[in-house]
Amino acid sequence: MCYVTSKRPLNRACHRSRTAVIAAGTVLGLGLSAASLAAEPVRPDLTPKLQGLLKKEMIQIELAMHEIYSAIIQGRHAVVAEKGQAIHDSFILAQSLTDEDRQDLKAAVPPEFLQMDGYLHELSASLAEAGQSRDTARQVALYAHMTESCVACHSAYVTDRFEGLQDAEIPAGWGRAPAEQESGQGD
Repeated sequence: MCYVTSKRPLNRACHRSRTAVIAAGTVLGLGLSAASLAAEPVRPDLTPKLQGLLKKEMIQIELAMHEIYSAIIQGRHAVVAEKGQAIHDSFILAQSLTDEDRQDLKAAVPPEFLQMDGYLHELSASLAEAGQSRDTARQVALYAHMTESCVACHSAYVTDRFEGLQDAEIPAGWGRAPAEQESGQGD
C-alpha cells in the first residue's frame, strides 16, 4: 500500500515496504518472533504499588501517543516534541521509587522487559528531538518504531490484558534497540 503523491518517494516507500515484507516473512518463516520466545505476563508478579505505577505510565503513554499521531499528521511539531518528551519523562525507573520498589521491579520482570521499556523511552526522546527540528519524516519513522515496541512488549508480557496479541507473530526485532538486535541480546 504505497499512497505517496510523488514518484520518487513512492519507489523508495514501496521498496522499503517490499523489503519489510520479505524480512518479516523470513523471520516468521523461521518461527522467530517475540511471541514465540515470549515470557509470561509480568503483572501478577508485581507488587500492588508497582502495578499501579506501571498502569499509570501506560495510560499516560497511550494518551500521549494518540496526541502525537494527530500532531504529526497536522504538522504541529511543538506538540510532537512536548508529548515525546512527556513519554520519555514517564519512565518508571526514573520515578521516585524506593530502593525496595526498584528491587521488587527487577525481581518481578525479566531483563528484556526493562530493555524494551528503556528502548521505548529512548525512542520517545528521539521523537521529541524530531519534533523540535520539525523533521516530519523522522517523526513518522520514530512513531512507527514506538508502536512496534508497544506491540512487542504487550504480546510478550501483557497477554493477560491484551488477549488479541497472545498468538500474534511479532518480528523478533520489534521493541529491541538496534545494538541489542545485532548482539542477539534478549534471545
